This record gives sequence, structure tokens and C-alpha cells, in this order.
Amino acid sequence: MNHQSIPAEAIQSELLMDMCDGDMVRLMDTLKSLGQAGRSPDVMAMEIAASKIRVEAVEKIDKLVATYAQLIAQGILKPILEDPSFRGLSDEGKSEFVSDHASLFYAASKAVLANLFDKNIIQYTAPKEALGE
Repeated sequence: MNHQSIPAEAIQSELLMDMCDGDMVRLMDTLKSLGQAGRSPDVMAMEIAASKIRVEAVEKIDKLVATYAQLIAQGILKPILEDPSFRGLSDEGKSEFVSDHASLFYAASKAVLANLFDKNIIQYTAPKEALGE
């Protein structure tokens, strides 16, 4: 598939759908706020099925993606949370802030990988295969 011929709006819809984890109301509200057209129930059912297939392609590395997202959130947000504007935030609040962002990074990473797998831009190989062993 030639990924360059796919409209950006279609890719954006797929990415958001793959991130939304079944929250179709929020997805439709988001798409409408971005100027995209609504979907009929039949079209939405087809898009949900396609999303499920895309996301299943990432299951092999799901735990790794989640771990990376957590590490990224900690690395990016630790310096931010040391800013004086976050002084009033409790340790629990800071932990929740990092956790919420890790979840967002995870969902975004998973959606991007699912889309890249779906478009055959990248392919999953076992670690030893990637190293040529």
C-alpha cells in the first residue's frame, strides 16, 4: 500500500480510533472537533473491526511498549515536576500525573505502531531475526 496516497484525515482517524480503546463517543466528538465528518453505524462498525485488527498486531510487543511509555513519562516529566509551578502538587498527585501521561504515551505509541504495521511500513521480527542471528 502506498502510504503517501492515504489522506492525512484517514490516518488521523485510524490513529485516534486505535487510541480510544472503545470510547466511540469521545472519538466521534474529537473527530468532529477536527472538522471530520460523522460516521453511520455501519461505517463505524467497519472502522472498529479494522482498528481491532490493527491493534492486535501490536500485542506481541504490548508489554514492551507499555514499559517504554512509562520510562519516557518518567524521564520527560521528572524535570517538569521539579518546576516551582508544581510545588503545591503532592507526591501522590505527581505520581498520578506521570501515570496519566504514561497511559497517553502508551496509547499513542501503540496506535502509531499498529498503523505502521497495517501499512506494511514496518514488520515484526523476533529479536534474533532483527540481529541477523
